[in-house]
Amino acid sequence: MKNSGLSLKIGFWPLVSLVISAQLGASIFFMPAQIAKFRTLGLFGWGIGGLGAVLITFVFSFLCTKTAKVGGPHIYAKMFFGEKIGFFVTWIYWCGAWACNPIIIAVSINYLMSLTGDLSACTKLALEVLLVISLTLVNVMGLRTTSTVETILTVFKVLPLIMIPVLAFPNINLEHFSEFTGPGMSSVDTLTQAAIFSFWAFVGLEGGTSPAAVVKNPKKTIPLAIVSGTATVALISIINTIAAFGIVEPSGLENEGAPLAKILLVLFDGRSFDKLIGGITFIMCYGSLNAWVFFSGQIAKSAAVERIFPGVFGKLNKRGVPGNALWISAAGTIVILFLQKSPWFADKIEKFVDMSVVIYISMYFMAICAYIKFMLQTKLKFVSHIIITMLALLFCSFVLFKTEIMNFSALIIMLLTGIPIYMFVRKNAKSGNLPV
Repeated sequence: MKNSGLSLKIGFWPLVSLVISAQLGASIFFMPAQIAKFRTLGLFGWGIGGLGAVLITFVFSFLCTKTAKVGGPHIYAKMFFGEKIGFFVTWIYWCGAWACNPIIIAVSINYLMSLTGDLSACTKLALEVLLVISLTLVNVMGLRTTSTVETILTVFKVLPLIMIPVLAFPNINLEHFSEFTGPGMSSVDTLTQAAIFSFWAFVGLEGGTSPAAVVKNPKKTIPLAIVSGTATVALISIINTIAAFGIVEPSGLENEGAPLAKILLVLFDGRSFDKLIGGITFIMCYGSLNAWVFFSGQIAKSAAVERIFPGVFGKLNKRGVPGNALWISAAGTIVILFLQKSPWFADKIEKFVDMSVVIYISMYFMAICAYIKFMLQTKLKFVSHIIITMLALLFCSFVLFKTEIMNFSALIIMLLTGIPIYMFVRKNAKSGNLPV
């Protein structure tokens, strides 16, 4: 693998910005309306989802600090379960990093239309493709550009989401929390569905582990960044949802396309804030997409270094970034954007969200099992590690067990498409034709 010789690495603040951005994207703007269907108990369900996410980040921090290598779930899958499982976890992880981006892109363009007005299907598709290309260009320009853009965007994202609850809390109506469960729903079903659905807001919590090779002092920086970043996302998400419930009754919020805009509409006596919210949402989605584009390149690069992927994925450009991997990921995203325009894909964002949760929970499950194997091998007896790891395993198992069978379809498709790539990699590795 060609090395540029560049030694630029990112520190804690750029990394935590990437972790926050990967999670804090489109979900924060439509989640309050989705959780409103579950009424007040849905807030507790979101709390369970957030707690599960934080527990998983602790397991990743344990893996980073205690094991010989630092990296994402794909690194630990290969380390503890061998080459074959390592490849397929890596393939799913990399595919998920770019295949789920169209969800965020669709939401960002929909909110952008509050500024531009309605757009034709062709214009929307052109803007979506342009968004992918522009973000890939930002990442191809190098780590300094990527980290600077992400830090600035994260500040712009977080400030409005702090201001909205500050404005809302003095005006909260506690009577809005009196309806505990949704119509015809039991308490158990409410907690279960809300916890599973809300977990999508935390997909990407492990993202800070994938660029380990370009992080300063990774064994210290990565654990701190992923735990603090995920905890920040959980706090911001829950306080904004509480604020939404307190200002607008959940029954009137559940069908609201822009719930945070509705809050501002009520708070400021009917003045429309759709353009403001539209602009803020677009910036947030842009930052989230920037983080995912960055992660997709780093995942593929580390896989090539580990000889899991062909060497072409690990080749660095003159700015020291995996340009080939970034453009290949961008091409995959653009293909899915075109596929989304077909009738079969139309109006199925919620279904894609559920499938995305299954993909990432499956990888988190494997990472947790890897740490359990490590603890057994080394006879590690830290009680806190054992408790946290088992609770994280219980949470992931619960989500997978309660998920509809159809939501595993995207995971199965990714596994099947990985088979010919795996056979190609194995064939070339045996013949010594897998350069890195």
